Amino acid sequence: MSFFNRLRSLFGDAPKDDAGSPAPMIDCEEALSVVHDFLDGELEGVPHDQVKAHFDACQRCYPHLRLEEQYRQAMRRAASEEQAPDGLKVKLMELIAEADA
Repeated sequence: MSFFNRLRSLFGDAPKDDAGSPAPMIDCEEALSVVHDFLDGELEGVPHDQVKAHFDACQRCYPHLRLEEQYRQAMRRAASEEQAPDGLKVKLMELIAEADA
């Protein structure tokens, strides 16, 4: 049993496989490769609980998760504070139409 699986079994919230045994912990590479999908709630191929358990237990990966969360929060704050000029959308649509021609 890996260190992470032992940790999860101690806390009692380890995701279970179909047989009711603790599901194997995903590795750092897999967790980091799906961090954006995890935050978007759009995971495919790996259960949300397994990814969450990894980020909760891994001191190496957790800072990456927090950085992505903080970046997204900063982008939302920045986007809500400033509006694009009124004519920008019109100008962009004109440029797109010219590029398509």
